[in-house]
Amino acid sequence: MNKEQLLDLQDQITEAKSKVSELKGKQSYLMQQLKDQHGCNSIAEGEKKLKQLDKKIESLNEQIKTGTNELEEKYNLMEEE
Repeated sequence: MNKEQLLDLQDQITEAKSKVSELKGKQSYLMQQLKDQHGCNSIAEGEKKLKQLDKKIESLNEQIKTGTNELEEKYNLMEEE
């Protein structure tokens, strides 16, 4: 390797270190946000909470659908085509 190649490699290493530092900062911020907003201390806990919330949303959507159907039947609110 010549001097120019070594300097180029040094620049690439410096840039990579900077990028790693930036990504670690973002990861730290996101983990803190996950903890503060959702009470989760790890990604695994976050994924578990996400599954619970998805189930809750699914249940609520089903309740809305059932309630809407009941109201339509009760008050003859059939959609007109």
